[in-house]
Amino acid sequence: MAETFFDHPPILNGTTEQKLGQLLRHLDDMSNKLNEALMNVSIEQMTAEAQTAVRGAEQAAQKSAEDYKGLKELIIKNAEVARLASEEIRIALNQQYSAISEQFGEFSQTISTQVAMTAEGIMQEYNVDERLQAVETDTAEFINNISSYIFSGILDPNDPSVVGIAIGYNVTNEDGTLNQQNKMATFTSDALTFYVNGSRAAYFSNNMFHIDNGEVTNYMRMGSYRWQVLSGGAMGLMKG
Repeated sequence: MAETFFDHPPILNGTTEQKLGQLLRHLDDMSNKLNEALMNVSIEQMTAEAQTAVRGAEQAAQKSAEDYKGLKELIIKNAEVARLASEEIRIALNQQYSAISEQFGEFSQTISTQVAMTAEGIMQEYNVDERLQAVETDTAEFINNISSYIFSGILDPNDPSVVGIAIGYNVTNEDGTLNQQNKMATFTSDALTFYVNGSRAAYFSNNMFHIDNGEVTNYMRMGSYRWQVLSGGAMGLMKG
């Protein structure tokens, strides 16, 4: 807070009118300083009160979120009665193609699409199964299978506010279970994220791209400059 100093009353000299003028000027100066001091105190007090109100609102919001989460966990953990009412719609579509050559062998392709719609989202699974039976080879049959999916809805079961789209491959684990996080990309309102083996490998959020490892085969531009791969394996920074 700025300090305010007031001058001592002046020693009056001259005629009665001059003395009166000197006294009025002193009182006017004191009045201006008092008003300025009161205004500074009012502004500082308002600023402090505003900051206190903001901090209080933030703390209250954080405490409310923590209370909600904690109370939710307690209710679910200690519930004597829990009910889940859900509806599910499933659609299955199939397409088959086959080609037979008496000289070379037989090729067949099956494309199947399964769509499951629930309250949490829509899962679309796409499967392509290709089989080639050759006539004159040591290997009797070649098999190629591709399974992928697109999911749109709630991406985090523990946080229903995380809504977006996930695209990935279905990979069968050694124990026969399905792993849908082997290679996956998710798109939400605030981030584009890429996962490998369940770990986040790269993401784009808040005008910033984050990646653990990257490879540039030619050049990388940074503003008006660029890192350029030169002959002989050297690296150069140049303008343009």
